[in-house]
Amino acid sequence: MLGRLLAVDWAPNGAEGDKVLYLFDGGELLQEIVEGIHLQAEELKAVRFVPLGEIADRTIPRLARRILAAIEAPAESAPVYLEHGQAPGKQAA
Repeated sequence: MLGRLLAVDWAPNGAEGDKVLYLFDGGELLQEIVEGIHLQAEELKAVRFVPLGEIADRTIPRLARRILAAIEAPAESAPVYLEHGQAPGKQAA
């Protein structure tokens, strides 16, 4: 069951159309659930959990910003609003 909403991210894209992404707290996975994950080979090669410090090295910048902002969101009293994975008004990295 999903936990609370952490972030809402507006992702405008002229080529694909604007998107609104919702990031929820998925909680912690029990080992038995992790062991039961079966990947569709045509879609995913692997699943792994990585330290926060490796997120930016493992994914594209806007997704890394979105993930890191969602991880920090529980400190806020409400979901955070993002544009391209960052607080509005900040320059994209």
